[in-house]
Amino acid sequence: IVDLQLPSGMIPWYPGGHCDPWNHVETAMALDVAGFHDEAARAYLWLQQMQRSDGAWHNYYMPDSTLEDAKLDTNVCAYIGAGLWHHWLCTGDRPFVERMWPTLQSALDWVLSLQMPHGPVLWAIEADGSRPWDYALLTGSSSIWHALDSAIMLGTALGLDVSAWVPALERLGTSIREEPSPP
Repeated sequence: IVDLQLPSGMIPWYPGGHCDPWNHVETAMALDVAGFHDEAARAYLWLQQMQRSDGAWHNYYMPDSTLEDAKLDTNVCAYIGAGLWHHWLCTGDRPFVERMWPTLQSALDWVLSLQMPHGPVLWAIEADGSRPWDYALLTGSSSIWHALDSAIMLGTALGLDVSAWVPALERLGTSIREEPSPP
């Protein structure tokens, strides 16, 4: 993984390949597990640099930062919550996670703007914001639940007010457990 990481911090799937934010976070987590904390931090900083003004990331990026797939996937965008909680647990690096907090908060606020009243989060939206997809995925909603729960734990550890996210987490969890298909 270290050999794949580009100077920008991006970690492609393979040499010259694309990168998506979900797998990028997973590889940053692997770097932390292996003790490569500086490299993991560089990966998160790449996400911070690539984040759109609305808080989202595109689905696939190429090594030169051009887009391969411009779609916005809620699960992909939420997963930074799981990654930063993991980074905190591995490093205890408070200044770094505080630096990244606005990035995380913006991402989750965007994701939760696509939460349906009964709990699930719509899977994706066109890059121009013109058309949210009209369904949620159980796998995506489950991953979002994990990322949101992780972000709440991180915010609590930092002494931040994350109470606004708790009802969204509860609605999402209830929908996953009790009604995984749309009504």
